[in-house]
Amino acid sequence: MSTEKNKVGLTITAVDPVIEKLGGLLANYQVFYTNLRGLHWNIQGDKFYELHGLYEEYYDDVAEKVDEVAERIVMIGGVPASTFSVYLKTATVKEVSGVFDWKTGVSHVVETLQLLVTQLRELHALAIKAGDHGTVSLATHGIKNFEKKIWMLSAYLKD
Repeated sequence: MSTEKNKVGLTITAVDPVIEKLGGLLANYQVFYTNLRGLHWNIQGDKFYELHGLYEEYYDDVAEKVDEVAERIVMIGGVPASTFSVYLKTATVKEVSGVFDWKTGVSHVVETLQLLVTQLRELHALAIKAGDHGTVSLATHGIKNFEKKIWMLSAYLKD
């Protein structure tokens, strides 16, 4: 096993799986961001005002996470994908469109957040194994942030 280090002092071979997992996370964030924009634009009905604003808050948050993940990939020696053709091949989050109903939209967001939390937990474990504390922090923050959103939106969905 090579002991060659990257720019931030991590063993290159140890962070390769972390870079790969970050690439999948980046793809999922990009698709999720686009889905949130569509939900924001298309929401109708009595929940319009509250969800229109909430979706905007969420896509702004995800946009920051996109940048954070892409920059982390570069920091630890990778090259982030930057095209939707690659994101759509890599992402496990599926595109949604034409969602006007608030329950369908919120349910989709909850399901996506659950998928992202699972992915972040896997990233966390890989980053610990690689000694990559920066990525551990990124994953921990994302898990905490998304778990709270899951809890709040799940409560919102209760009749």
